[in-house]
Order: sequence, then C-alpha cells, then structure tokens
Amino acid sequence: MTAGVVAYRQLTEKPLGQLTRAGLPMLDLAVQLTDAEGNVLAAEGSRVANGEPAPEGDERCPALSGGDIASATAVDASVPRAGDCPRRAAWYVKKHPVALSLHFNNGAAFLNWWDRQPRLQALADDRFVHGLFFGLLQSLKVRAEQLNLDGLQGEFLQQLLRDALGADAELHYDMAHASQGWVLSYRRSASRYSDRAMPALAGLLAASGYRVGKLPQPILETRIGPQKLFFTEYQGRVYLAQGLEALLNVIDSVAPQTQAGAAPLSLTLRAEAFVGHLLPVFVGAAEYPLRWDFALTEGELGVLQLPPALWQTRLHGQLFEGVLASMPHDAFAGVAASLALPPTWTLDDWRGLATDGPATAPPSPEPAGIALIWDFNADSPAGAVGVIVANPGQPQASAAYVQYLKNPDLGAECAGGSLFLAASSESLLTRMKDACARQSLSPLDWQRGAEKSRWQAAQLAAFVNPGAGLRELFLAGGAGETAQDSNEFAPRWQQDYTNAKAAMRRDGEKLFAGLPIFSYAGRADTTGARLAGRLLAQ
Repeated sequence: MTAGVVAYRQLTEKPLGQLTRAGLPMLDLAVQLTDAEGNVLAAEGSRVANGEPAPEGDERCPALSGGDIASATAVDASVPRAGDCPRRAAWYVKKHPVALSLHFNNGAAFLNWWDRQPRLQALADDRFVHGLFFGLLQSLKVRAEQLNLDGLQGEFLQQLLRDALGADAELHYDMAHASQGWVLSYRRSASRYSDRAMPALAGLLAASGYRVGKLPQPILETRIGPQKLFFTEYQGRVYLAQGLEALLNVIDSVAPQTQAGAAPLSLTLRAEAFVGHLLPVFVGAAEYPLRWDFALTEGELGVLQLPPALWQTRLHGQLFEGVLASMPHDAFAGVAASLALPPTWTLDDWRGLATDGPATAPPSPEPAGIALIWDFNADSPAGAVGVIVANPGQPQASAAYVQYLKNPDLGAECAGGSLFLAASSESLLTRMKDACARQSLSPLDWQRGAEKSRWQAAQLAAFVNPGAGLRELFLAGGAGETAQDSNEFAPRWQQDYTNAKAAMRRDGEKLFAGLPIFSYAGRADTTGARLAGRLLAQ
C-alpha cells in the first residue's frame, strides 16, 4: 500500500506534459501577437511569441492558421492531414490589456461568505443568468461518474473550482475575446484537489493539445458537458480558460500578484484596457490600475484605491453639491470629481491639454465638479451616458458647452445656469433634470440623507447599482411585457410565452431590488486616492 501511495504522488507531481496519454493529437503553434487592427506586433519581451515566422505550405500540405483572424484554416489540433505533413500552424492572438482581475486573497473566507449569501446564490440560480452562462453552468453539474473518472465522485468542475479558490486563485476577464475571455489561474502546489484533477484532465479527458515554443507545458483541450475548456501549467500555476486566445493573452499580459492583499477579495480594473491613449497625458503613465478591496464582513464593503496621477493635482477641495444632486439615484453607475471644466476653453486649449496634460498651477479654492452617469433603460438597451458640469461662479456660462454637442437638444441647464447637463438619450437627460430640480431623488437622498455629509466632504465619489443595471438587462428584448399585454385572442402558445415572460419579470424585480448599492467617497493626496465604500439598501 505504501508503494502505491508513493507511486501515486510521483504521478500527480509530474508536470502536465508528462501526464498526457500517448498519441494525443498535438499542433505546434507559431504565435503571432496582433493589435486591434490585425497588425502583427514585435515578439520582444513576450511570454508566448518568439518571432517565429508563419509556417509556409504548398498544394499538398497547405499552411495552417487560426486564432484571431477571419481567414483561419485550422480551428483545432484534430484537423485531418496527411501523415507526413507538418502539424504546425500560425496562431494569431489579439494583444490587449486584460480588463479586470479578481484576486481571491483568502479563498476560505470568500467561500464562507458566499455560502451565507442566499440572495447572491438566488441570482446565480436565476433563469436569466442560466441563459447567459448556460454552457458553463451545465458543465459545473457534470459528475465525475459521468466522465468515468475512477476514484472521483461528485461534480468534477465544481469541486475543482472551489478548491482552486483556496489556492491563490485569480479570475481574469479579457474583454478583447468577449464571452470566451474568462481565464482562471491558481497555484497548483496549494491545491489539494489538483492531485486528482490534473491526471484526470490531462490523461483521460484531454482530446487534443497545442505546443507553444516559449511555454514549457502544452495547452490541452477538452470538453466537459457543453463547455470547451483549455488548460495548461505555467510557472507553478494551472490556467483554465474558455478560449485558447484569451489564455495566451492572459499569460502574456498579466503576472500573478506576488503578495496577497489584506482583504479576502480584491478586484483590479485596468484603465488602459478602456482609455489607454489618454493615460500618458492625464495620468503620466501607460498603466493605471484601480483596485477595489472587499471586506466581506457584515455592514462593510471595502476600499477603492487609485494610484497617484497628474489629474488628481487639479482636484478642488470640495465637490459642488449641485453635481451630486443631479445624478439620478437609480442609475446603474456614476462617478463625480471636483474638477473644473472652464467654459472659455478654445480649440487650442484642448490641444494643449491633449499634448501637455493638466495645468500645473494649483486649482482655485471654490467647489467644482464634473460627473459621468452610465445608465440602461428600455430606450437605450446598449447603455446611455450623461455628463454634468458645474459653473457655480459663472451661471451664465452653461450655454458655452452646447458647442460640444452634436445634437443641442440633448443638453440643458439647471440651478439657474450653475449646472450644464448633457446625455446621449432623452430619457436619461429628463431624469437628470428632474433630480437637479429636486423632483426626483439623487444619491444625496440615500439612507434618508445619511450619505449627504460624506459625499459633500469628498473630492471623489462613485456608485454602482448592480440591481438597476441587471434589471434593465433582464427586461431587454421584450421581457418587460406583462401578462396584461397579452391578447386574449392570440394563440395559446403565444399567451403562454407572454405569461412566462411576465413571471420572469416578477422574479427579476424581486431579486434585483434586494441587491445593495455600492457607494464610495473619499479624497486624494500625494499617495493617490482612497475612497471608503459602503453598502446601501436600495
């Protein structure tokens, strides 16, 4: 028995490439990194590309290519091919900053918290969520017995996922690869379940594989239920991904954090993935990571931390109250900063800002503010954006901002001209005007005004209302129709369909109304900005 245990440990401690079965179809990849326009980038410094030329072909053995190109000729390693033809392909990977990463600094604490959150579990079990992530959620239910994995029992992927969260897991989202952009990595030596999962994945379930010159281990491909899964091992971490290209981009772009944060859960959002061309001027660096720490304790949210940047030197001492009062309380998200946008700026002033960055002179002491609103509604299911600009000392100057609008009807002023409002949709502009005129609520009214003093004293404030955004996404595509909208003379199947959508609406309204609002407010100094977070009831 002792000999068997030793042999088993030796087996499970082997690198991933030594666990694969003999004869597994393999395709060698010459990885080519490209930009968003498809131009091939230099491979210098890359972890996955080494400048290998794309393989050439002929009539008998045509060249293979795949990945992020429209003219792909090979999509997997099992493409039928003459035995003496080289199994080698050029694989194109869109190089793009990874948008966000979730760091599970204390997986056990996160799982204990998650298991005590019936509302979030109800959200994960909602039919709408099941529709969005059908393949993955169905795969999580596949049992080891169904996969003929001897010695393993229960939901295979679900056990692997929960175990990975306790092994310094990081969940990345590569938005350049959309729904195939999720990549999970974890430290293999810290995972107890990996000892059994890796031999099963590599030796039994893998259907094909890919070899990349710079990676010491192959990338293996399998399918569990309806979900295709790519996995490899790199620098002691196991990477699991929905897409091959996202897996390569994450390995190439993101180094795992070297020291776990103090909070059980942290989220890093990389501004360069969204507005990279603005960062060198407004931040003074090519990268600008925003980090949220989540305390996961009752009544506490955590802290939003921003690195020091040039634009923070232009913050006034206090936010103008009218900016906060004009933000609709039920929007999906909003951010406000005590920055001033002069109405007298000319085209040359804007050019100077774009080339030289913010002015170095200290800002004036009076309150100031600009705000951005992000919202979803039936009129703009793709999302609408609103802008608020304060001019407390120059109320007559609001008209000067109309020149920036393509449609002047989507701009307005309120508070006697002290505020200029603009939006990309009429409905959002109307809600902003109602909030400014105190005809509807704003974030200053949350918790019956308990948040007002905290937000007024801040230089920076932000909120996210996930319930509001998810509600509109849930109702998109006609799900907002009610049973009363049904025609009683319509066919029975049509009435049943309308009634089913009405039932989904009721379930969604109840579920999303229970989700809290994330509220942040704080100030900046020479070390950056720190915004304390609070969880608020809707």
